[in-house]
Amino acid sequence: MGYRSDVRIITSKKGFEELNKYVKNYLSKTNESNYNLMDDLKFKVENKYSCYFGWNWVKWYENSYPAVDAVMSGLEHLREKDLSFRYSRIGENYDDYETDYHESEKEEEQDFEYPSMLREFDDDYVIDMMNKNSPVEEYECNEL
Repeated sequence: MGYRSDVRIITSKKGFEELNKYVKNYLSKTNESNYNLMDDLKFKVENKYSCYFGWNWVKWYENSYPAVDAVMSGLEHLREKDLSFRYSRIGENYDDYETDYHESEKEEEQDFEYPSMLREFDDDYVIDMMNKNSPVEEYECNEL
């Protein structure tokens, strides 16, 4: 099955169009894959100025998958064209988190929200697993 990540990107509407064109062009020059992540978004929300999109539970390996390389190279292209973006990736491991961003000086919209993530303690899960591993004892949870 492999290691999976959740990925979120916020761009200006112009940046989204530019990224989409760039990725299609990038992939047209490779013989390895016809798969385009931009055509398979799992999440997309737009407002007047920006576009927030991404993927859940995706194999996000740079230098291994042309579709991922196309998006990451596309973000560098946006930086070079001075188009704003914010990128975040959350891996399966709790310490596996990466971000990148560029704030344009020329674009009208440049102060995008950062993709927000919540990592919470799932006490019920841990207590359930404790009970499964030692069903003889009952655990009592007392909040202090």
